[in-house]
Amino acid sequence: MGLFSKKPKELEYDATDCMNKKTRIREMFNKAVADGDTYEILHATETSSKYEKGFVFNTNTTTFYHYILGYRKSDCKIVLVQTDRELTRHSDAFFVDMDAVVDVHYNPKQVQACLIYQKGYSSYGEILNIGDTGSKTMCGIANMVQKDEREAFLDFLENVHSSLEQKGYKQEKWKRQ
Repeated sequence: MGLFSKKPKELEYDATDCMNKKTRIREMFNKAVADGDTYEILHATETSSKYEKGFVFNTNTTTFYHYILGYRKSDCKIVLVQTDRELTRHSDAFFVDMDAVVDVHYNPKQVQACLIYQKGYSSYGEILNIGDTGSKTMCGIANMVQKDEREAFLDFLENVHSSLEQKGYKQEKWKRQ
């Protein structure tokens, strides 16, 4: 430990509230996806920023999207169900086109999983934040700690990464830590 380095603080969260929210997202996912119990799930967020130059002021708007991310190892499917921050409403299920995914990687510093689509596809890909949130969070769903779920999803992504390598797609080196 250096002279000016700080020890990272332990994340403060309410464990019972975390479990209640995990059961709530399971219920919402099962309502949105027909065979929802066959999927493993975790909470993910995605952000988009929009910068506009104005006559007097420039504005930067950031939008947060909350998802229930479901994945199934048996047939390598990924499903996203968008929710609101209060976990009261949800959208229809969006199935990620895994045939169009050509690159998968994980950024451990920002806790982001990236699924990149092939060229010519309608969008670039999915950049999903799968980190934990404590009780004092301002931008996400509070008290969402999912270390075990994240590790299981990273195992799934690592298998997808190796299968894409076997298909001949050039992949970056897989970094977990």
